[in-house]
Amino acid sequence: MTRAKNSPKTGLPKKWFLWINCFFIFLLLLTYITPYVSAQKWGWLTLLTLTYPFVMLANGLFALGWFFMGSWYSAFSILAIVGGLTTHMRYVKLFSIGGGKAACEESIRLMSYNMRGLSLVPVKEGGGIEGKIDSLYNALQELKEFPDILCLQEASRGDLIAKRFGMKNSIHAPKSSLWLLSRYPILKHGELKGAEISPSCMWADLKTPQGILRVYNMHLVSNRITNTTEELIQDMDLKNENTWHNIRFIISRYKQTTKLRAIEAQSLQDHINKSPYPSVIAGDGNDTPLSNTYHLLSAGLNDSFMERGSGMSTTYESTLPLLRIDYLLGTASVTFKDHYTHHLRYSDHYPVSTGICINSPAGS
Repeated sequence: MTRAKNSPKTGLPKKWFLWINCFFIFLLLLTYITPYVSAQKWGWLTLLTLTYPFVMLANGLFALGWFFMGSWYSAFSILAIVGGLTTHMRYVKLFSIGGGKAACEESIRLMSYNMRGLSLVPVKEGGGIEGKIDSLYNALQELKEFPDILCLQEASRGDLIAKRFGMKNSIHAPKSSLWLLSRYPILKHGELKGAEISPSCMWADLKTPQGILRVYNMHLVSNRITNTTEELIQDMDLKNENTWHNIRFIISRYKQTTKLRAIEAQSLQDHINKSPYPSVIAGDGNDTPLSNTYHLLSAGLNDSFMERGSGMSTTYESTLPLLRIDYLLGTASVTFKDHYTHHLRYSDHYPVSTGICINSPAGS
């Protein structure tokens, strides 16, 4: 009896499976190098960073699939995932890895919050803006969060917020929605010119019990594609011309704004490098940790989430997962004691806070 030959078609699905796997490995490796690619030349690559969670998930599923098939091909995705361990920790951490104790017992509490104009803050009928501010104040009290410094973006009536929070010092950047509120005296302050009409950042030198601290409150150029993106995700009909119109708009807008944010980030980095005092950057960067913007912004600085955070780092509520675009960064002379993301649904952003210790005697 002649032995039947194996049909060449039986190995075809496996080959296709492998090729698709290699494609997702390539995409994952590409996300790893995106921060180091110039936004001026390759701005569209920043869009790839938004797919990072899905690309990671796909590689995890491929690794499991090959494993259960008894194939050593699972090693490909496993190695690709392990190779980006530090990248993954910018988004998710099982526990804080900050070693040792901070240099002070009583830290300076700093909070950053994009408030979306208080538009989503719940308030009783007739409560007005004062009622919204009361609601926010009470929510933070319940969270046992008592900030000494508040960096607010897309804020209105920062003077009333300062009064309710017992902060005697407040400044507002002209032609912007940036406010900086403080329990400490403000010695000097200024703004950094943005790529658009409003400034990209404001800064202030604060006289704290630990010495002078310079605080930067940033709000880099916004994409302004949220509504279009949500519409696209909910109604992804590739046969509809409107779908393709939205896709083209998102790519074009994102490519343009990521270039502008990179310019603003470099300007901010240049300014903080000249600061005579320990400094922190707080606020809305409008880009993910895999962006060229974050790479430029965080150069030589410590990231409070990376040092003291745990869990998921999401700061922006969206259909897309793991959108971390709000940051707390500090110079080497600043130590972070902790990092919290407060999941208040009072805005499309979540407030983030940390405790700061100034290690350097400069400015004391």
